[in-house]
Amino acid sequence: MRILLRLFGALLLLVLFAASYIYFSSLAKIPDSRFSPGTSSTTLTDQAPVLLFGATRNTGLEFAKQLSARGEKIVAFVRPSSDVAELEALGAEILQGDAMDITSIQAAFASQPFRAVMSTVGCFSCDPPVDFTGNKNIIDAAKAANVPKMMFISTIGAGDSKDTLPRLPSYFLRGVLPLKTQAEDYLKASGLDYIIIRPGGLGSDPATGAGLLSEDPKAFGYIDRIELASLMLACLDAPSCTNKTLAAIDEQKKLPW
Repeated sequence: MRILLRLFGALLLLVLFAASYIYFSSLAKIPDSRFSPGTSSTTLTDQAPVLLFGATRNTGLEFAKQLSARGEKIVAFVRPSSDVAELEALGAEILQGDAMDITSIQAAFASQPFRAVMSTVGCFSCDPPVDFTGNKNIIDAAKAANVPKMMFISTIGAGDSKDTLPRLPSYFLRGVLPLKTQAEDYLKASGLDYIIIRPGGLGSDPATGAGLLSEDPKAFGYIDRIELASLMLACLDAPSCTNKTLAAIDEQKKLPW
């Protein structure tokens, strides 16, 4: 009986230790420094649209909805197999192709002038992986088409935020993070104006209004896609965001659950 009690006690301690580790390693690290995009002096009347990559779902779709809500024309590059019903409901212009096929991307850029390009292109399990090659194709085609700016949605854990991500998500993202870093570095060296936004863990709850941006590479936390899209929209035409790499988190979301 004593042996069983000791085993139960040891197991309980192990469970408590594991739970404590998961809890404390998952806590958000809210930065002291905040980045404010400020206001853009750019008027949207008769402006060229933004070419959207990855806009059929999740963050890209939320961004398209918010662009549409402020009266912008939506132009989205999608794969032929993608469900475009929600984009079509926004009156979006659909350009078909594949991020791994640079010829189709070049054709999309040639269709009309664009003032910027936005990419959320990435995939946890795609073979071959698209996180670097797909975004490299977009960068190369944008540069050749003289599109001046690219907004790239990366992730906390890429680049100089590598050591910020807790060990568990770092392990699961070990194949993706180096590719995100490559894409970030390639964009920075491309000569395009860039805005790199690194969200933390992503959710799909309603907006809280507590999303924040920070240049601190040690910032870590969580954010819902609709809140992230609002921060993206605020930065899109703000001169202060040009050539910045920014973490995006929600200060009200201290844990992923």
